[in-house]
Amino acid sequence: MKRIESLDLFRGMAGYGVAVCHYYTYLFNSSNFEYLSFLFVDLFFVLSGFVLYPQLIKIYNDKKNVKIFYLRRWYRTIPIFIIALICFSIIFKSFNFDTLKYLFFVQKTYPDFLNSDYMVIAWSLSVEEWFYFLFPIFLIIFNKLSIEKIFIFILLIIYSLKLLFLFNFNDGDFYRTGTFLRLDAILFGAMIAHYFEVIKKFKYSLVALIITFFIFFYFKNILTNEINFAQFIYVALIQLISIFSIIFFIQINPIINLKYLNGLYSILANQTYSVYLFHFIFIYFIKFYNLQNINFIFIYYILSLFIFSYLVFYLIEKSILKLRPNYN
Repeated sequence: MKRIESLDLFRGMAGYGVAVCHYYTYLFNSSNFEYLSFLFVDLFFVLSGFVLYPQLIKIYNDKKNVKIFYLRRWYRTIPIFIIALICFSIIFKSFNFDTLKYLFFVQKTYPDFLNSDYMVIAWSLSVEEWFYFLFPIFLIIFNKLSIEKIFIFILLIIYSLKLLFLFNFNDGDFYRTGTFLRLDAILFGAMIAHYFEVIKKFKYSLVALIITFFIFFYFKNILTNEINFAQFIYVALIQLISIFSIIFFIQINPIINLKYLNGLYSILANQTYSVYLFHFIFIYFIKFYNLQNINFIFIYYILSLFIFSYLVFYLIEKSILKLRPNYN
């Protein structure tokens, strides 16, 4: 698979989209921006599955590649996450058992497992890390099956868990953020990559995106106030919007793939991880010092995030990424 420059822009939009939505959600109590933040987070999931697919196929073809896959993923995600976790723990004075749960990405494996969820953005990282860990194991164990059958088998397991949860618990937020209940979001991205040649010819991605987005916002209050089947539909709508979004961005790549803009796309994509990890700290200080009503504070917030994340990538992340092993 060749590099698709529009997906760099897609990643950057997702990262800054979450940061902007959380800014208005936590400083101005905007419910609409809160719903939008759910969507932007899910964009990461489907994108992650899409871009990881070529590496997952390497494992499917040769199980010896699994070690390289794990090391590459952990070098990419763990070091900066630990730095962010330390920062959150210092700010909220919470070096305790919850910190260990975050560290091992188990805080959302069961409802109400945390005493205090002081690093709320970490739920999505738990979904990512457990997918990185579990999916290669399935590829190795069920290597005799076709990749399509493995997809179906894993989806059956995940949706069995979803139904089990829906009929035994009454926690709508956990249904959206529970680690093992959301692994399918990343799997859908891998499936898009697997059927890439067929899906990229789908002519109605923009129409489908607009329709599902309208349905999501029009019915959001009805869907989020109930837990059972309505919650199932609610999360499914988020996933459909994410799927149609990435297909649309893949299709418009020839249009927005411009040499003088590709550098900017790349910068935004490189910043995304640290933007996602650290933006809540910036929001915390704005709220703590009651700065939200100062003129242009939003612009300062975005500029500060941009500069900070740029420095984090080039001074820390880039050096770590060079240590990652390559596939033969």
